[in-house]
Amino acid sequence: MKKLFYSLFALAMTAMTFTSCEDVPMPYDDPTMNQGGGNTTVIDPTGTGTQDDPFNVIAAINYAQQLELGEESDKDIYIKGVVVSIAENYTLLYGNARFYISDDGTAKNQLLIYRALYLGNRKYTDGDLLQEGDSVIICGKVTNYNGTLETAQNKAYLYSLNGQIVESSSSAAGDPTGTGTLEDPFNSVAAMAFCEELGVGNESDKDYYIKGKVATITENYSTQYGNAQFTISDDGTAKGQFLIYRALYLGNKKYTEGDLLKEGDEVIVCGRLTNYNGTAETAQNKAYLYSLNGVTGGDTPTPSGEAKGSGTLEDPFNAVAANNYASSLAADAKSDKDVYIKGKISSIANNGAFGTQYGNATFYISDDGTSNNEFYVFRTLYLGNKKYDNTNDPNINVGDEVIICGKVTNYRGNTPETSANESYIYSLNGKTEGGGGEEQPKDAGTYDSPLTVTQAISLANADAAWVKGYIVGYVTGQVISTGAVFSAEGATNTNLLIAASASETDVSKCMPIQLSRDYRADFALDANPGMLGKEVIIAGQLTTYFGVPGLKSPTYIEANGKSVGNKVKFRKR
Repeated sequence: MKKLFYSLFALAMTAMTFTSCEDVPMPYDDPTMNQGGGNTTVIDPTGTGTQDDPFNVIAAINYAQQLELGEESDKDIYIKGVVVSIAENYTLLYGNARFYISDDGTAKNQLLIYRALYLGNRKYTDGDLLQEGDSVIICGKVTNYNGTLETAQNKAYLYSLNGQIVESSSSAAGDPTGTGTLEDPFNSVAAMAFCEELGVGNESDKDYYIKGKVATITENYSTQYGNAQFTISDDGTAKGQFLIYRALYLGNKKYTEGDLLKEGDEVIVCGRLTNYNGTAETAQNKAYLYSLNGVTGGDTPTPSGEAKGSGTLEDPFNAVAANNYASSLAADAKSDKDVYIKGKISSIANNGAFGTQYGNATFYISDDGTSNNEFYVFRTLYLGNKKYDNTNDPNINVGDEVIICGKVTNYRGNTPETSANESYIYSLNGKTEGGGGEEQPKDAGTYDSPLTVTQAISLANADAAWVKGYIVGYVTGQVISTGAVFSAEGATNTNLLIAASASETDVSKCMPIQLSRDYRADFALDANPGMLGKEVIIAGQLTTYFGVPGLKSPTYIEANGKSVGNKVKFRKR
């Protein structure tokens, strides 16, 4: 009661202040401010917040003001008002809208309706767009979001638009049936109930089957993305719709050709289920069309596969785990570290393999070299993290076993893949850069089979070794994170900085090299700025230098046609 008294008192003070300060514009996004100025008619709060007796906007504001900062109402309420302004109208992109309502359609005492779903408590696919002046009833939870009173994101919907009401997708939808197996699929109601039990933000740990008829189609199958977005229900109507979000085609493959969906088609969908911000749906690119009007993509169901690996060199991701990891990133976000992914090449894009024009290749990998659970390797570099420029090097073929190292991304939020030119083939049929049929030894490299910079960094302190890379700069001060300089300007003669790529500027991928007196005249950047970007091979002691894995006490350095030191001192054990 005390809080309510202060809320009403604050509203009265707001009106008085506006009367005396007509020239001062009020913040657009403050829902409780009276923006009209002058003498106003006082609107009393009315309603109880039920479907039969909705709150008016003033009453809804009073109700929301009693919530603590960040608190959300524990139940849905109904609010009746008039649309004042529209920040984002309903579109197919997100399926929700953001707008303001008030009791009289003016900017006085507005309430923010934040990302509310459309009629029937579903994402917008088609229908009338909002207009200023529309009479609406909103149903959902409200919140005090950092002091802004609004409906909770994706937890409210347009119950009525100018008197038009669409039955909620969850109401009168029938009983839940099925256990989610192929023999006994969920119906759409059971799938929604399952997702609700998962809790917001969670995803099922295995695939489930859902059977229904196509009710609405937001995006049909096409060759652009190879997936589709649609809803299904028991009878093909809006009752009890379940969202199939970016599902792959028959056979768990991207769509290249075949029958397109039509409303009324009977389908079985197989995949992971999720509760995405309160919306029950299939997980993006983790479900597929198992059956379309009785036609399947094969004689037996395509297995979902098991995610394996932690993404390290010792324990690489398999294709399923790589897809899961990349899909967990935000749309177009990139991983903050390199990961390792192991698999067999299942197909090669454009039949191009590696070529000298771009020096990279694009292909798919999977656990077994088939199209099941493929991961997209996009524009990856060759062995040694270099562009492919030697026609004597072996090219790739379907069935080859590879380990990919690099960053991954969630491209446009719908395609997990490696980030263009930020990954490379670490191993091709067991061969690493310069190696034979086995991976490099963990203790040291040789002149004929040197460690890459990436390998050397991973070994840290590991006795003597040969390391091959590119000179990218030098280090000043005591700490590499603040002292790395990627140029020859102002260079010291005591060290070099090398990396697996001549264009590398990420210090976490660089290794500092100590230059003792015998090597400074020929290789230090202060006297030899032309060494910047040149390939170098060095023998020395792998140890900590500038606080990170480095190489000290060199015994041999070779770069740009120069060589100094004893080439045979360090040998493979």
